[in-house]
Amino acid sequence: MATAHTTVPARAERATAEPAVQVRSLVVAFGGLRAVKGVDLDVASGERLAILGPNGAGKTTLFNVIAGDITPTEGTVAIKGRDCTFLSSRHRPRLGLARTYQKARSFDGLTVRENVCLALAGHRRRQLPLWRGPVDRELADRAAKVAARVWLTDRLDVAAGSLSHGEKRQLEVAMAIATDPDVLLLDEPASGLSRGERERLVELLDELAADVTLLLIEHDMDVAFAVAQRVVVMADGEVVAAGSPDQVRSDPTVHRIYLGVEG
Repeated sequence: MATAHTTVPARAERATAEPAVQVRSLVVAFGGLRAVKGVDLDVASGERLAILGPNGAGKTTLFNVIAGDITPTEGTVAIKGRDCTFLSSRHRPRLGLARTYQKARSFDGLTVRENVCLALAGHRRRQLPLWRGPVDRELADRAAKVAARVWLTDRLDVAAGSLSHGEKRQLEVAMAIATDPDVLLLDEPASGLSRGERERLVELLDELAADVTLLLIEHDMDVAFAVAQRVVVMADGEVVAAGSPDQVRSDPTVHRIYLGVEG
């Protein structure tokens, strides 16, 4: 599995710049349930951050707030210095943000090429017919190049509904990176992937441009530790540990709360 990060020095130079993502005193309550409890988080431009934790820890809820899918009960969210706490999810791509979800959201009746073209057209605010017909050549060429990055060249004209689970995950990532985002949020991208597919995913993420900020929710700790420069662990809606992969791996709190064993 690839673990090298040849672009770390360039990222480190930007560590003192304005955070790409900044969360302050974030609270999310669903009725009497507080899913996120006063979380603070700074993510530097170009940083690779993994968010770990057991089911119900609040990881996806945190992602949903950053992406604009839900509005927090309390607190603020800023993307690249702009307060976007109350900005809807459909406007956040204009700030350079893209995300994937735990469950695939591609259009099963459309081909791989057409799904990526839709992602590109949406980002560029262009209209694209959903029925089969001539597709803008520039978009089609761009879609083919993006598909090649996630090893889907030979599946370009295959309907998304016919793809394997792993290939659908690859398509989801393709649709996210097609827009050349500044901030990329991936929610459990390795879920259900084979070992070989997980290794390919790590390779793909390692090849992202150095100035792309990556936030990754992942249950596969091998993938998370291979990709991340910094790891945040959540439990019961709170951050319980943070540090380098080695620091988090050896943290007794993580062993007790996340792994369920004593350190």
